Amino acid sequence: MNDRERLVIKRRIARFLAMWTLAVVAASCSFVLYLSMRNRAMELGYKLGKARGRQTQLLETKRVLQVEAISYKNPQRIENIAKGVLQMDEPPPERIFNYGAAVGATLPCASASSVASPEAP
Repeated sequence: MNDRERLVIKRRIARFLAMWTLAVVAASCSFVLYLSMRNRAMELGYKLGKARGRQTQLLETKRVLQVEAISYKNPQRIENIAKGVLQMDEPPPERIFNYGAAVGATLPCASASSVASPEAP
């Protein structure tokens, strides 16, 4: 074997080793990238699960609060609290005045329903 053939063989070996090294590095990098993406996907999955649990909890709280708000607007409940807890009672007719009328010219009303509809002056 002459020097030229040896040089060609050395170049082929060097080229093969360079390509082999490049292939190993590329495969290693792709494997590390795959592991990091898989890890990130798992983290996001856990966060998504927590967020869905929180969403379910908030929807239940919203439903409870809506039911509670509706019950607070119930006139019968308001009347029961006013009479029972606050010891309030219907005002006597002489304490009821028409809204919008002059104070001195106002005559006492017979019922509380006339308060809602003021008389025209």
